[in-house]
Amino acid sequence: MNVLGLHFGHDAGVAVVRDGRVLVHLLRERLTRVKHAFSLDLAHIDLALAEAGIGPGDIDYCAVTSTQNYELVADDTSALALLPQPHPDDRGYSSLQELFEARGVDVRSRLVGEALERIYDPLQPSEIHRELYPEYRRRSKDASRVSGYLLDYVHASLWDGEPTLEEIGARNYAELKDNDYTRFGLHYPVTLVLRGRRIPGCMVQHHAAHAASGYYTSGLRHASIFTHDGAVFRCGPNNGMFYYGEEHKLLPLTPHHLVAGALYTRVGNAIGFALRGAAGKLMGLAPYGEPRFFDAKFVGNAFDLERRGVVEPFADWWQHCLAQARRLGYDMEALADTTRMTAPVNADIAASTQLLFEETLLAAVAQLRRIGADIGLANRNLCCSGGTALNCPTNSRLFRESAYTEVRVEACCDDSGLAIGGALFAYHNVLEQPLPQASAQARGPLPYVGRNYGPAQLDAALDEYAGRVRATAPESWEQAAAADLAANRVIGWFEGRSEVGPRALGHRSILADARHGANWERVNRIKGRELWRPFAPAVLEEEAPHWFSGCPLPSPHMLFTASVERPDMPAITHVDGSARVQTVGPGDGAFRRLLEAFHRLTGAPVLLNTSFNGPGEPIIETPQEALAFLVSCDLDVLYLAGRRVERLAAGADAAAGGGAQIGLRR
Repeated sequence: MNVLGLHFGHDAGVAVVRDGRVLVHLLRERLTRVKHAFSLDLAHIDLALAEAGIGPGDIDYCAVTSTQNYELVADDTSALALLPQPHPDDRGYSSLQELFEARGVDVRSRLVGEALERIYDPLQPSEIHRELYPEYRRRSKDASRVSGYLLDYVHASLWDGEPTLEEIGARNYAELKDNDYTRFGLHYPVTLVLRGRRIPGCMVQHHAAHAASGYYTSGLRHASIFTHDGAVFRCGPNNGMFYYGEEHKLLPLTPHHLVAGALYTRVGNAIGFALRGAAGKLMGLAPYGEPRFFDAKFVGNAFDLERRGVVEPFADWWQHCLAQARRLGYDMEALADTTRMTAPVNADIAASTQLLFEETLLAAVAQLRRIGADIGLANRNLCCSGGTALNCPTNSRLFRESAYTEVRVEACCDDSGLAIGGALFAYHNVLEQPLPQASAQARGPLPYVGRNYGPAQLDAALDEYAGRVRATAPESWEQAAAADLAANRVIGWFEGRSEVGPRALGHRSILADARHGANWERVNRIKGRELWRPFAPAVLEEEAPHWFSGCPLPSPHMLFTASVERPDMPAITHVDGSARVQTVGPGDGAFRRLLEAFHRLTGAPVLLNTSFNGPGEPIIETPQEALAFLVSCDLDVLYLAGRRVERLAAGADAAAGGGAQIGLRR
């Protein structure tokens, strides 16, 4: 069975899932070069289908998701439409559909979205939304709107009221354990019209798609699931939920009403970072400070805070931090000055906010485990998803300090994974298809499910750069790259299909020798980043316990922070002695063989690994983009799918140097 997953919100993407295996995932930003891009193009859907070796006629079902309050927008509404009604052949059950029909609710009245309104507002347009959708300059609002998005799903009476975290944990959720009303209430049946063909499908609740992405790609057969993101909703299901996954079933337990994600992002923005990316930079800044402004009064969900007099969580927390800083005599002139970001006032606000975030999520997860224990669920595994699961120090504290034995976070836990999550939710939870048998490849070739580039495409890219680069084909490109790294060269590494999610995992990476502390500043300069920002290590999986501690191992997705146990890795060791580890296993292709070769040469099984992109850009996708980076930046060497590529000096004779790809065609 082929299921097409379409995510239209920011970090939009297209996924193809076959029999529960993720075959393809194309992230729109990698194709348009607009970071966190919103909306979909028909050409990108066609490309995803072609990568999977199918066409529209081969799609059996479709799942549709979006970011909260984002409409479904596409470039060609004549060839892509969404009918808010079941397809005649759809045999999936939806209690939400049943409820709407019983109450005479027209689902079209519940489809919402304000992104386009804000983009096209003639008086006060939203620049942040326009950044995600530059197509507004050439498309009219009405011509690009496919449909609104559904925010209202089933509601259990157990979710009523304004409960604190403790009160949420004290409720008995036994009636939801095997409850089809709630399990089948987080989707609504729709009909997708793609190039004239009507396809059965469903619209999936945002956080249900997050939960599905986290659980169904984890390899686990049962798990508690926690989702949360930076949505601005004060409370309710649209800023996160507790779920439970049991075999193919995804059971919603309760909203948790946290506001920590939105608060964290807004602090990052207030301290001087652009709103998109503020949370990641705040996380990197926090180790430079001390949590001197932390106050347990702010730990809890929206209703905990309200009962303590905290009515506006971000504003009250921000003013609390500023008042404490003034009282303690901090230099306030450095506040939000991006040229003085590691100054004590900024660093200590970041550290205090980080601790607040960690303590809040620990408190929430403790109540999730309490719920599982009370109603007799298998209770050793935890999956975390949603944008806040990108917070590596928090994930590691959940691993070390929660009562869960296993803590898993998928590589695309932010909105970039919603197309995958929606498709897997539809396949397993809606259509009741079983989990595949456990194996390393049960979920497909994750996380490397982007586009594939063959030899002809690589040669064509090199042809475009003839006269500017020299390419050779080493007998072993992994050993050649290891030798370059051991000689302290900084290299670009382009291998196979690109990674899902926002982290470089060895297929679109910039690599350097972690033993040289100067590489921290050097690589930041190559990427055009702030010089204080840290880097992550990639390490051979079996060697990781000798070099790192305090996080789950293996840790393949660079989503947990560990303590560095060796003093000789200064380029990847943050100021607090931590590092965001990526373990590289035996099945990880040429990147694994590169690490093995470097280990043999140097005795070090670790490399600095960072994303292959410049400031404010998505990770590179194509061979042409990798070559453009090489010729425009101070990268020493590019390894392009087996080829070693060097920049030619201005005016150099390409032919004299062997040309760009003479003798490289295959």
